[in-house]
Amino acid sequence: MGNSEYLQEQLKISLQKIRQQIAELELLDSRNKRSQELFTALFISSPIGIFIVQNGKFVDVNPQFEKLIGFSKAELRGGNSLDLVVPENRAQVKENAIRMLKGHPTPPYEYRVIQKGGNIKWIMETVTSIQYLGKLATLGNFMDITQRKLTEEALRESQEHFLDLFENANDLIYIHDLKGKFTSINKNAEQITGYSREEALQIGFLDVVAPEHADIAGKQIVKDIFQGRIPTYELDIITKSGQRVPLEIRPRLLYKDGKPYAVQGIARDIAERKLMENQLRATNQRLLDIIEFLPDATFVIDQNRRVIAWNRATEEMTGLNKKDIIGQGDYGYAIPFYGYPRPMLLDLITASDEDIGKHYKEVRREGQSLYTEIFSPGVYDGEGAYIWVKASPLFDTDGNRVGAIESIRDISERKHIEEQLRYLSLHDRLTGLYNRTYFEEEIRRIENGRFYPTGLLVCDVDGLKLVNDTLGHDAGDKVLIAVSRVIEKCFRGDDVVARVGGDEFAVLMLRSPELIVETACQRVRDAVESYNNNNPDIPLSLSIGFAVRNEPSISMNEVFQAADNNMYREKLHRRQSARSAIVKTLMKALQARDFLTEGHAERIQGLVASLGEYIGLPGHHIADLRLLAEFHDIGKVGISDNILFKPGPLSEEEVFEMQRHSEIGHRIALSAPDLVPIADWILKHHEWWNGNGYPLGLKAEEIPLESRMLAIADAYDAMTSDRPYRKAMKKNDAISELRRFAGIQFDPYLLDYFIEIIEKAHI
Repeated sequence: MGNSEYLQEQLKISLQKIRQQIAELELLDSRNKRSQELFTALFISSPIGIFIVQNGKFVDVNPQFEKLIGFSKAELRGGNSLDLVVPENRAQVKENAIRMLKGHPTPPYEYRVIQKGGNIKWIMETVTSIQYLGKLATLGNFMDITQRKLTEEALRESQEHFLDLFENANDLIYIHDLKGKFTSINKNAEQITGYSREEALQIGFLDVVAPEHADIAGKQIVKDIFQGRIPTYELDIITKSGQRVPLEIRPRLLYKDGKPYAVQGIARDIAERKLMENQLRATNQRLLDIIEFLPDATFVIDQNRRVIAWNRATEEMTGLNKKDIIGQGDYGYAIPFYGYPRPMLLDLITASDEDIGKHYKEVRREGQSLYTEIFSPGVYDGEGAYIWVKASPLFDTDGNRVGAIESIRDISERKHIEEQLRYLSLHDRLTGLYNRTYFEEEIRRIENGRFYPTGLLVCDVDGLKLVNDTLGHDAGDKVLIAVSRVIEKCFRGDDVVARVGGDEFAVLMLRSPELIVETACQRVRDAVESYNNNNPDIPLSLSIGFAVRNEPSISMNEVFQAADNNMYREKLHRRQSARSAIVKTLMKALQARDFLTEGHAERIQGLVASLGEYIGLPGHHIADLRLLAEFHDIGKVGISDNILFKPGPLSEEEVFEMQRHSEIGHRIALSAPDLVPIADWILKHHEWWNGNGYPLGLKAEEIPLESRMLAIADAYDAMTSDRPYRKAMKKNDAISELRRFAGIQFDPYLLDYFIEIIEKAHI
């Protein structure tokens, strides 16, 4: 009888006794004090929880019920009995109570209740109807079965786990009775033997064992397992299809109530292993041949630490021929790798981690193999190399260790890449200087050390944005590289020079008083001036600030902020002069780039000057017009040559890129005091009279007069000059084209004046 059935039976017996005794007590005279005392004693002393419910309300409970449920009798009396039942079980409990009150037999049943503290308990309950104080009532008793439920659940999970392991094990698992008849086999056993589970249950263990192994299966195994041993055997079985399969078997006895009743066996298909063993015995020399041509340098030693194999890759790596090393011991095989006799990794396979650590810094162990990476100074004629090493033991067919093998691979290139990656993680990719990450690490290190006085310089590249916007980021990168080289040469090897921002550099000078730091700043200024004298293409301009930490109470962040403030003050003084120098350089670049027909700027100057005089502009205004004609296309220094010199129509993207030149020119002009008066005209010289121009879409007189004048002169000269993709137009054709766009692209009134000038001057 199971635990659950036993509990149910006990509840039934207990309930019957209580019911009988209550009935007897009801028959007695209620005034009989002794009868009342007996009832009370029975109710109170019962080890099982007892309750009485009338009309669904508690009227009485015993102390054991109070203990089990956590509520006192006073708290329960008058309360709804179903309130203690978890909501999911209330319908079941209510239905059982109704059936019982209708006279139907109600066996013990299980459900969950809620204790006072909110905990859930499993209970087993039995109920019956009684007459209590002259009225129909329900008498119930229950006991706590929570622990039993937990045990049952754990047992169920354990059984499920066992079945899962049994069914899905990679090995064959079988059970047969003491007469050898199979009672169960797993899926893998079905697959290997070819017998279905139903077929296997009709045969015995000896029916599948190969005849030559029958004695082992029928006598030796039985003898060993009944003597308490769990031996391992190798024997062959014959599958349903007649195929022979070698197995490694570990059988053991199964017991019930202390007596053996069956045998369980775990078997592994060792066909592959057997094949390998046979091949190993038959092809030992072939294995040596394989080792010989392995791409990794590989050598083998025997149990006495003497070399028995030394392949070609090892010869190439060490320069030592196999005939000169085979048979050598006493760590002599380490000399070509390390220059002296010492244990190599294959000598340490069985050593402790402590002993291994005496010879190698980092060794990883996987199973019986060891792995490491180390620098070998002796290989490649003393050039040395980083090598990856794996060492493993060698065993014979009986599992005895007979030697060890070591494989070695040149990983110098990988190490070099790793070093490069490490370098890049700490250095700026563009300049090669330390990056902000390294600089901040040094700041933290200095903060916690005794390095004062510590000097800190901050340098900012003036005008870098202007270079990027006009000449492109490639030119800006060249400026940054030039700055980094100039700064780097001005400092000592132990000073930390870093690029800490897009155009910002910083230098840490340990144990450097203010005079030394100030001298270093001057060295940088002198170096910049020297560079500019020798490299006039794009002048360098740096704003420099510095500060010195003289005592530990000052934080490095405060020092950095002070240096940055000093640098910014200098930048305010230098900003305009630096931009002017760059603009002058751009002017030279404009003159050097032959992106338009030769003489274009000079011709336009004459045309706009003539038009200005014709409409009565003052002389200083005409001078500005000439300046506009000369520099209106300065923004084209920031446009790619591929677009400027394209011999055919531009694509939509190329047109958009070309149109940027007026904005670029506007920024350049604002950076040069001499060009500031014409900056707005440069920006708007491609606006159209009808508002379809660029970049602002201005129309009519919203466009500056000077920009409108230049637009007419520029268009006329462009049409009457040769281009890479067409010949120059005749004057009359050009005038006709201008008239066609009067009021569209060009100011119609200015255009009439311009045509009069052209026709009169016979240009």
